[in-house]
Amino acid sequence: MKEKEAFNVMDHKKKKYIAVDRISELPDPLLQEILSFLPINHVVQSTILSKRWKHMSNSILVLFYSGFYPSSGYCNFVEKTIRSRSVKKFSLADSMDKPNSASDVDRWISFLVKNDVEELDLLCFRGRSGRIYQLPQSVFNSKSLTVLTLKWVKLHLTCGDININLPSLRKLCLREVSTDDQTIHKLVVGCPVIQDMTFHRCHELKSMKFEGLTNAKSIVVEYNHGLEIVELEASNLYSLLIHHHRRCEIKLVSCNNLKRLSLRVPNTTDKWFHNHLSQLPKIEFLEIDDCYKLERLKISSHSLKTLNLALSGITLWGKTLVEVNIDTPNLCKLAYRCSSSIPFSLNALALSEATYHEMKPIAPWNVEKIDFLANLGNSRLLNLKNISPKDMFIPKKLRETLPSPSYKVKQLKVELTESFIGLEIVELVDSLLWISPLPEIMLIESSKETISFKFFYGKPTLKVGKPSCCEFLPVLCWRHCLKSVMIENFRGTVDGQALKAVKESLEKYFHENTEILESFQFLYGDIA
Repeated sequence: MKEKEAFNVMDHKKKKYIAVDRISELPDPLLQEILSFLPINHVVQSTILSKRWKHMSNSILVLFYSGFYPSSGYCNFVEKTIRSRSVKKFSLADSMDKPNSASDVDRWISFLVKNDVEELDLLCFRGRSGRIYQLPQSVFNSKSLTVLTLKWVKLHLTCGDININLPSLRKLCLREVSTDDQTIHKLVVGCPVIQDMTFHRCHELKSMKFEGLTNAKSIVVEYNHGLEIVELEASNLYSLLIHHHRRCEIKLVSCNNLKRLSLRVPNTTDKWFHNHLSQLPKIEFLEIDDCYKLERLKISSHSLKTLNLALSGITLWGKTLVEVNIDTPNLCKLAYRCSSSIPFSLNALALSEATYHEMKPIAPWNVEKIDFLANLGNSRLLNLKNISPKDMFIPKKLRETLPSPSYKVKQLKVELTESFIGLEIVELVDSLLWISPLPEIMLIESSKETISFKFFYGKPTLKVGKPSCCEFLPVLCWRHCLKSVMIENFRGTVDGQALKAVKESLEKYFHENTEILESFQFLYGDIA
């Protein structure tokens, strides 16, 4: 075997490893992709590795430049580099603190635009000087530009009569950009094939009214604090995210192809929500968070597959959520963060995964709370979050008089707010096995421990009459058919003595409460 062809092979006589440079054997396109993620000075430094790497550095079409270098000749190096090749993507991260920073960047961008650059990514820190870089006007008429990403940049038209013409721009991302309504309106109008737009923390914007966006697929409008109105007409829009901490008027026109909507607007009312949801016949993903003026939330959709609700009972707006009604027969995933005391009804026969995030103050266990969990009981996987171990202890009186709410659940996961080792772990497990009386997997997590239970069942013993523990169930519970249980503590810092005590208490619990148990395993290091 030739030395160049060997890789991590041990010569058993010499007891040495022979290594080979596998990276240099990669095809040119893959090497170029790897180098495109490095700052340009690192790319050039890589040329010492081999003649082939030098060829790669000269042919790379993606340049990432960071201005945080002390060398006075670095700007000359960058300029020489961009003039020596056809650059398709140029990324800049600079503080704009150096005296000639703005003029240097202007010159590079103007050259790149004239030479058909396709992607520009500019991140211009204000630095100690506090200067904000103004995007040169030449960018507004680039025929080749497909992606424009700006952060901490000033985006204003120096003359009001300047036309913007970006016929190839498909993606626009503005983050913490200083701009105004007129510039943004002209920019969007001048991008006839725009597909993806993001506006994040552009606080000087007050109004966003876009119409005729026939090619737009995704729009993100996020925390633009001065924004007062958003009006969108986008017939082929696929995904829309609007997150806002303040009052904002939202109007969606002809967005009937929308499939994903994430909404966090505090002044959203029942009427607004009902009117707009009824005009979204293809909606598949819906997220509602901190919409404080909702009082009677009603969601009816045959297309909806994923629903995330984060709702408050009593809000800062003086409104009280009094009812949640969900009629979504094809819903697969539901995440719900709200008080369980609020009347809740759910029609979701296809539900496969449900998550309930308990809100403080934690409601006590009562009939209403168990009825709420029963609404989630059709799902195969149930996740209960933000609950303390003691708040999971269900009073025995309730367990003896009410049916288990989640007997169809096969995977039960509980995320606790504090450690549960050392507490009454048997009581915790007993409560969980009442909630889900025939699980296949049960997972209990906290920030310090994770314990998994795997249950294997056999044919139940036949008896005359139904056992009292299964009186309200259509099937027999785990006590009558559990054949094997495997418990794994695969993450935790608990000492061995505490774990032995946990093992002994659980082993005793399962042996005393089952009829056909053959195997009990507790796996953790030396404890088995």
